[in-house]
Amino acid sequence: MTLIYPSRAFRDQTLRQIVRVHGASDRLRVRLSNQYGEQPLTIARTHVAAHDSRSSITPGTDTAVTFAGTAQVTIEPGAEAVSDPVDFATAGETDLVVSTYHASDAGLATYHPFALQTGYVAAGDAVSRTHLTGAEKVEPRFYLSGIDIEAPEGRQVVAAFGDSLTDGVGTAHGAHHRYPDLLAGKLDDTLVLNLGIAGNRLLSDVFGERGIARFERDVLATPGVTHVVVQLGTNDIGMPGMLGLPAVSASELIAGLTSITDQAGRAGLTTIVATVSPFGGADGVSPGFDTPEGEQTRQLVNEWIRAHCDTVADLDRLLHDPAAPSVLRPAYDSGDHIHPNDAGAEAIADTLARLIIAST
Repeated sequence: MTLIYPSRAFRDQTLRQIVRVHGASDRLRVRLSNQYGEQPLTIARTHVAAHDSRSSITPGTDTAVTFAGTAQVTIEPGAEAVSDPVDFATAGETDLVVSTYHASDAGLATYHPFALQTGYVAAGDAVSRTHLTGAEKVEPRFYLSGIDIEAPEGRQVVAAFGDSLTDGVGTAHGAHHRYPDLLAGKLDDTLVLNLGIAGNRLLSDVFGERGIARFERDVLATPGVTHVVVQLGTNDIGMPGMLGLPAVSASELIAGLTSITDQAGRAGLTTIVATVSPFGGADGVSPGFDTPEGEQTRQLVNEWIRAHCDTVADLDRLLHDPAAPSVLRPAYDSGDHIHPNDAGAEAIADTLARLIIAST
């Protein structure tokens, strides 16, 4: 089973995190979150720079970030802080470094367990240091909830809303081969937001808030979104067997998907619903995930999606092995029989690009 990295606290330490931004712009804003913190979070300094390699920034690019005109920002529990606009050019694909100095301990951090991009922790205030010597490596992403770039009116924005398949689990670490990254490279003048959370469920809080609860905040409240890809349901079907919880019925999942697609429709979004991809054989890695009852539920949900959703990304048919439709095609299997590898992510991105282009 995949290791779940724990959260942690920071005291008199600099946290340096690398994030890829897609799209050309001259200005950006940094979003920092204390959504799940239990006490106020104070960040003494925040800087942004271009990434060089490993923990290093490109010389001459270090830029201070302010919040309401000041370097220090305090974020209350359950809240997010959005920086002032920063003059910083991005073009195509830009790897940014966000460095934050945490002078005081605010308790366990709001975090994203699977960044698929190594971050670094150094002692003291090192936000402007070009190289971090002896830095500790970390795999989750802490506090950083997003980077906004200034986009011209009319640019398409695609929100990829899902679980670990969207988050990129199964693809190469540090290679930006998550399907939303690959999709962004296939669409001209379009921004793609990765709103995937590994382990996320449509109907229950387990890893992150359930999809029907976070959809409004993560998708509808995000400025400029024109399209949404809804990819959820795998964990609702598979996790109950792993965790000893009651099984979720197809009708319950269908009701949850209906709620999300109705909300998206009222907001005027073009909605693409993904069928639930195969996970046959997953018990060898994740005991209890794959059951005959779960496979029947998956098939019923997929039949409903194909019959009732206007635009369907049929990941089931795309990814399954023609000789054994309940399992992933070997060429697309990362090895755990649940998550697609780089080739599978590429196939998903190709399919979604065609659907999005056809919808415009």
